[in-house]
Amino acid sequence: MSFVMNRCKMDTVGILVCYNGSWVKKDNIESYEGGEAKGIIVSRNVTFSELVERIYKIMDAEPTKYSVTLKYSVPVSASVSKQIRVEDNDDVQYFLKYNTDVMASKVTPLVASLKNIEGHGIEGCNGIVSVESSNAPATFVVERRNVAISHNETENGGNGFNWSDWVEEVHFESGENIVADFNQPSNEEEPYSAPIVHPHEDSSAEPSTVQCRQVQSEPPRQSSSSEMHTIRVDSKHGESVEYIGYGGGLSCINWEANLKVGRVYPNKIALLKTISLAAIRGHFRFRTVQSGKRRFCVRCWQVPCPWKLRAYKVGLHEFKVVKYDPLHECDLRFVSSHHPQATAELVSDCVKWRFQDSRSIYTAADIKTDVKKKFGVSISYSTAWRSRELAFKTMRGSAEESYSLLPSYCYELERTNPGTLTYIQTDAADHFLYFFMSIGACIRGFKSSMRPVIAVDATHLKCKYKGVLFVATAFDGNRNIYPVAFGIGDLETMQHGSAYNMGCVEFFLGQAMGNMKASFHLKQRDPILGYFIRAAKSYRLAEFNRHFSMINNERVRTYLLRAGVQKWSRAHCDGRRYNVMTTNIVESINSVLRFARMLPVLHLIDEITNLLLTWFSQRRDLAMKCHSTLCPDLGEQKLRKRLDAASRMNVVKINDVEYNVLDGDLNGLVHLANRSCTCRKFDLEQLPCKHAIAVCRHLNLNPYSFASSYYTRATWAAAYAESIYPVPPKGTWVIPEHLNNVKILPPVCKVMPGRRKMQRVPSKGEDSRQKKCSRDGSPSIKRSCEAYGTRYTW
Repeated sequence: MSFVMNRCKMDTVGILVCYNGSWVKKDNIESYEGGEAKGIIVSRNVTFSELVERIYKIMDAEPTKYSVTLKYSVPVSASVSKQIRVEDNDDVQYFLKYNTDVMASKVTPLVASLKNIEGHGIEGCNGIVSVESSNAPATFVVERRNVAISHNETENGGNGFNWSDWVEEVHFESGENIVADFNQPSNEEEPYSAPIVHPHEDSSAEPSTVQCRQVQSEPPRQSSSSEMHTIRVDSKHGESVEYIGYGGGLSCINWEANLKVGRVYPNKIALLKTISLAAIRGHFRFRTVQSGKRRFCVRCWQVPCPWKLRAYKVGLHEFKVVKYDPLHECDLRFVSSHHPQATAELVSDCVKWRFQDSRSIYTAADIKTDVKKKFGVSISYSTAWRSRELAFKTMRGSAEESYSLLPSYCYELERTNPGTLTYIQTDAADHFLYFFMSIGACIRGFKSSMRPVIAVDATHLKCKYKGVLFVATAFDGNRNIYPVAFGIGDLETMQHGSAYNMGCVEFFLGQAMGNMKASFHLKQRDPILGYFIRAAKSYRLAEFNRHFSMINNERVRTYLLRAGVQKWSRAHCDGRRYNVMTTNIVESINSVLRFARMLPVLHLIDEITNLLLTWFSQRRDLAMKCHSTLCPDLGEQKLRKRLDAASRMNVVKINDVEYNVLDGDLNGLVHLANRSCTCRKFDLEQLPCKHAIAVCRHLNLNPYSFASSYYTRATWAAAYAESIYPVPPKGTWVIPEHLNNVKILPPVCKVMPGRRKMQRVPSKGEDSRQKKCSRDGSPSIKRSCEAYGTRYTW
């Protein structure tokens, strides 16, 4: 039953009939307005007489008194439409084919009009196209100036030209009104073919016969389609032109692709890129005939093809298209998956928007895949790589230009953010040595609201020129990273320079762990490392001695003692570290800037500025929404955890300020006036320990009053109260003359050929974890997860 219904749908077609209205022409576009409309269902093999009979019934007219004229409108270009009359069976079949296949997504109505037979009679048709051939399968050509549409239908899977795939992209030129008259094609499968037709634009010229060139896309077959036929076009002036063509092996494509006579392009490069895109999308090639300062001419690389374009210079740089023939007659035997116009420069223009975000990962392999999907062209890996480099340079600039613009950028940074400190040092030959930057809002926030502990670390840059990014960071009261200063240079210049003479605390814990693992071949879960961590984080000397004595490897003990216990042990530290023991906060900054480190120096600094801008804005909003006395993620959280243990402790008063708290272990002697305890947590962290909280509960005191102001919500909000402003675009800079004359050259270093290493080289003994995909659990991170499909699209 389903098969019968589907077969019925295939054998019938719907037609929208409009009548009792009028044709209106506006701006060369003819439209039918007013009247009535009715939809009818007819057989796909309906004849002209049967269709007219149905229309007479719809319009309630008598055939003896009125004659019916059937027309429909066809768009020949974006701004011009023409009418085609239906007068016989072939015209009906052409209309049905056009309405169901060519314009399947749009409804083309059939307009019917009546005229009195006794009056002026029926208007003559404006043009008739007839095919004079007895045995050959019909190939009809609809002539409208520069357009040739071939119709040679095949069965499913044949090589026939599918015009519905092209109709939305091909722009027709205006021309004369015509009616197609052709014979029914045979059932024999034939490759897509069309005769070469050069439209005759001057209707007043004398009739002539043109012998067409024949280029076959396949070796000729023993078929009647190779027979010659004549196409005669009868114009409305009674004159005719004959064209002689062959029905084998030729493709005619009208591909404009934003090319049009009279269009002006900003320069020759823009015109060439537009033509190249048209050639790629139209699957043809072109060659340059003439390229001078004032003239530019190209044509199709196949000699028989009439496609050509000519442009002249009309301004200082502009080029105007003065002649353009969009007709293509290219031999399909020479079609290749590669295209000479798919250059690295053209591809870079198409993919450069991918590099607007510095965090985007867009490799050369991705470019190859996307070009194949979008344009149907295969490019080499080297072309994809060069296009990526060009796109990156277009969006981010060159590394050399980045160094030369550094003084101007620093001037604008200091102007938009008062109090900002920048410093650039060069050698005697003006080569870059190192750079220092600290935003004014960060400096003032650190002085007023941060614990006086700074962690300094460095990470290697991944750009063209070698260098190291130095980062100085602190912790705010809510356990957030608070960047203070940044520097760029190399290890030697920064060690001997003054950019980081800030008296920073030397950290050893993280480095010591790595050195021990490498030197003594310790595993990640070796008990010695655990004892070392517990000894380093101990507050009391007794706790330190207990954990350190558990390290039974004499070589490790000697190594740690020789390095200096005060460098890695909290119990032996002379200063107050506020429980900050490692430089992991700097490692987090390095992770955030892992993509920015691949950029040129100027854009790296700009990314850092924008990162600080975002952090200040987000944390300011969080601080305003917070209603607790202390910061929620550090001070408030720790006091609540210690309160549970303090509630079960006994407090013994010694005097008005000293209390002994019994915790069942080492106990604690609390001195409220000095804000100290023998457990040393109260002393070093400046937060009440569990013994101090027990005393506060015993005396009904507010424990918040004994916490340092560094942990309060008010101090946290004050740290981010000021705003950081971005540097305006380069085109808006107003730079003093003395800075414009300052030129900074790239650092003196050997630029190694090939790719820069993006991954850090692991140290000896460093554990390597096997990466796994978080989606499907496969033993590698896949950029296209098989379980969830491709994540990256064009």
